[in-house]
Amino acid sequence: MLFSRRKCREETNHIFVRDMVVEAPVGIFPEDKGRKQRLSIYVNAEICVRPKDIHDSIDDTVSYDVIVQHILRNIEGKHINLLETLTEKIAQDCLAEKRIKKVTVRAEKLDIYPFAVPGVEIIRVKA
Repeated sequence: MLFSRRKCREETNHIFVRDMVVEAPVGIFPEDKGRKQRLSIYVNAEICVRPKDIHDSIDDTVSYDVIVQHILRNIEGKHINLLETLTEKIAQDCLAEKRIKKVTVRAEKLDIYPFAVPGVEIIRVKA
């Protein structure tokens, strides 16, 4: 039985990974090419739940390990110019998961300034 959008919003769990520190090939400046930068990644995935159907099984939720794997897959490989691109790719992968209905992805560059942490946060909803 499918929930209406309103019902889904009322019965939502948040599965998240926060403060995941990784090194990723990202940046637009010439000195960024060919090297990795330390990032802190946060992902909050909203899933619809059916409390009456929960049987203490991983099948009733989304494993945070799935989110971690999406992050790791997207920081490996070729250079990415913008944090916006990286966060978008992570969000798209998470939304491809059946149960995830909405995702917030934040990426922060940890070593750019000694006095601030710049970053990007996006929110995407499954169509």
